[in-house]
Amino acid sequence: MTSKAKIGSILFFVAALVGLAYLSINVGPEQDYKIEYIELEGNNYLTKEQYLQFTNLTEKKNYRGITLQIVKDRFEKHPYVLSADVKYDGFSKISVLIKEKKFESILLKDDTQYLLTEKLEVIPVLPGTRRIDYPVILNPAFGSRVNLFSNMKNNVDVLTASKIITAVKLLNPEMYDALSEVDLRNGADIVMFFSSFSYPVIIGRGDEIRKIVYLNSFWNNANINEINSYLDYVDLRFNKHIYLGIANDSLGRNKS
Repeated sequence: MTSKAKIGSILFFVAALVGLAYLSINVGPEQDYKIEYIELEGNNYLTKEQYLQFTNLTEKKNYRGITLQIVKDRFEKHPYVLSADVKYDGFSKISVLIKEKKFESILLKDDTQYLLTEKLEVIPVLPGTRRIDYPVILNPAFGSRVNLFSNMKNNVDVLTASKIITAVKLLNPEMYDALSEVDLRNGADIVMFFSSFSYPVIIGRGDEIRKIVYLNSFWNNANINEINSYLDYVDLRFNKHIYLGIANDSLGRNKS
């Protein structure tokens, strides 16, 4: 073996040892350091204190005997947490960077709210949760019970409502911000409600995404603020047409 090859082999061996040492420090089962401080980042839905309370890490006396892997496991058991990156910073401090699940909507069943992730996983709404101003899915046709942490992709109604919400979000952020409810009406015609006006938007059943495209065109071309007071409803159930229901009292105002 040449001298260059020997040097290369030695350097590779040293690099491998350094890598193993790093892994043992960050996720190793043995604790050879003292933890006195935990710094948490990435939290949006709950405060740092609430996350630490869930993981039983609010008091320093509970730090005794824990490892980075234990801290990681505790955070990743939280219903809102997708993953947690835990590392030892030295000076008795560890840093935890959590990645929260992405919520898309709120499912309402029998006056109980559930969060739905972008993958339609059912998550409980925990006390003190903040920043969950998402569209509400009402009255989907399914059984009498909602199972926590189950997936709703196989539920046609919930999947349809999710597609409607996603289409609105992609087409028109302003319209998405105003979208408050998607009422599936237990299998009847789907109706949407927006916070910026009081009348319903009737979607019906079938070709929901195409109808959202038509609604977006109407939203962009009509002066919503000017005509809102004249409307009782907007109906998208008819092929390639948008029907506007005119309020009776508005007809009276026009005559005067």
